[in-house]
Amino acid sequence: MVITPVECIQILGCSRSMMYDNLLRRRDFPCFKIGKRIFINKEKLQIWIDKQCEHKR
Repeated sequence: MVITPVECIQILGCSRSMMYDNLLRRRDFPCFKIGKRIFINKEKLQIWIDKQCEHKR
């Protein structure tokens, strides 16, 4: 399943600028483009979130 950056913002609780200026530019963030549209793989997003939490422990 894929979601849009707006849906991802709601899931993560981050700001629009955090999503577009930081997260979508990271090489390890699970997003891809089709044309000009950006999508995020929801399953890979959960794995990415889990890895981020592991790094903080």
